[in-house]
Order: sequence, then structure tokens, then C-alpha cells
Amino acid sequence: MVHISAEAVNLRSPYKVKQEDENIFLFRTKHGIIYTVGFIADVSFFDEGVYQFYIINESGRSSRADKDVFETVRVIIEEFFAQKEPVMLYICDTTDKRQASRDRLFRIWFHTYIESDSYSMYNEPMVIDNVRYFSSIILRKDHPLHNQVISTFHNFIVEHSQS
Repeated sequence: MVHISAEAVNLRSPYKVKQEDENIFLFRTKHGIIYTVGFIADVSFFDEGVYQFYIINESGRSSRADKDVFETVRVIIEEFFAQKEPVMLYICDTTDKRQASRDRLFRIWFHTYIESDSYSMYNEPMVIDNVRYFSSIILRKDHPLHNQVISTFHNFIVEHSQS
């Protein structure tokens, strides 16, 4: 089980986060945009230790470029990975058909700001009912089941994707 401390996040985060639930955080930007960031246990491809990561703009308004939003999210993710064994699953939202853009942005964020020497990121697109989903997993390179997690994720995507 992963536990992220709001106190630890708030020591380094530019925006003050409020903990809504064990691994769910809320923060308000200087532009008045409210974000929810969280991790939900996911057993779709692995029995335990995988958490689906999400970011929701609760305000529903377009947000201006704000580096402090990314920095706040980055600190939350770093606290998640302060524990050795969790795996982060990220599936891009498809509701507005901008999932490819979200996937590109997520990859840029990861490769620009996350210590790539310490983490592995694996991307696997899949098609279900003619909708293309972009998904990624991120785990520490020293995860004790590193290769097994990646293989299981890949096999799950291949098995559930339609051509």
C-alpha cells in the first residue's frame, strides 16, 4: 500500500495541497484553477502495487501556462516513488479526443524533469472500440519485479487491444 504525506508534499511544493483521501490531493493555482491529483489502486494487469495516476482540472476552465502546476504534480509523483515498489499507470483521457496531445506532453514532462537514471517509462497504445488509448507505466529501475511488470503490462495491452 502506498501512502503519500501532504506534509511532505507541502514542504517542497509551490502550491499548498490539501489531502482529500489517502492518495488524493487538491490544490488551487494563482489563476483560480483547482486541480485534483491522485493515485487509485489498479489490478487490471498486475495483482498489486500498481496505481493509476490522474490529474483533473476541476474548474473546467482552460489553464494558463503555469510552471508551478507541473512542479506541484512533480513533487506529488516524487513522494509516490519515495517508496521503492509502486508502479504508476497513466492512461490519457479520451473524452475530448486530445489523448495524443496529452501523451506527448506527459512524455516531455517525464523525460525533461524526472530522473531518467532512476526510472523506467514504457508506453503502450491500444485500440478499443475504435478509440486509441495512450497508456504508460513508470517504475523505479530497482523495482524487484521490474522485468515481470513490464512484460505483464505489454502482454495485457496486446491481449486487450483490437486492430
